[in-house]
Amino acid sequence: MESVNLCIDIGNTSTKAAVFSSNHILEYFKPFTLDDLKNLRQKYRLNILTSRSGSNPQLEQELREEEFVSHLTSIPLTLNYDTPHTLGRDRISNAVGAYMLDPKASWLVIDLGTCLTMDFVADGAFNGGLISPGVQMRFSAMNHYTEGLPLAEVDYDVVFPGKTTEDSLQVGVCQSIGYEMLGYIRQLNNNIKDLKIVDCSSREIVFDKVVKNEIFARPKLVLEGLNQILNYNAQE
Repeated sequence: MESVNLCIDIGNTSTKAAVFSSNHILEYFKPFTLDDLKNLRQKYRLNILTSRSGSNPQLEQELREEEFVSHLTSIPLTLNYDTPHTLGRDRISNAVGAYMLDPKASWLVIDLGTCLTMDFVADGAFNGGLISPGVQMRFSAMNHYTEGLPLAEVDYDVVFPGKTTEDSLQVGVCQSIGYEMLGYIRQLNNNIKDLKIVDCSSREIVFDKVVKNEIFARPKLVLEGLNQILNYNAQE
């Protein structure tokens, strides 16, 4: 029976997984279910590692504690972070995935999903970053915490100045989140030569044309990072 790596990403909106042989994806699942896990256990000898940023109680009950990545897991990066025990497991996995694309590069890892995270990886270390509300969370918050604002739809094509309330909400979220990212990219570019960007977002990001950095789209970066962590520990 073939030995493979099973990498599982339990996110806030869905659970995804991939079966890796070396660095090649043999099978990909979205959503990934308990039945899928049981079937794979019949098919392969599994080395399992899981990133848990959301919740999937049924699946989690079938996994051992050591099959979850944590700040104590041996990884090829230093965690230059004051509270590593609070660090999101998806952020750890993304950082490793980016680092292994080019260990000598300086990386900005952008993940726009339920939340927006932007993390800086350089000199063999995860150096922290930011967390802010994602697109849908921003729309939902303005609708929930006010009496008069509707729940607007995502539209990146509406530009300032918005001519209706819905337009204004769309500008305030979709355009502003782009300017937020651009501001941090500019800040890093002022200090970092040849900064590379890896985008592992579940939502579309429309990068401004002024962003001249090399950009890599890696929507499965969490899974790729988990696979690299398993491979790293197998060599130790």
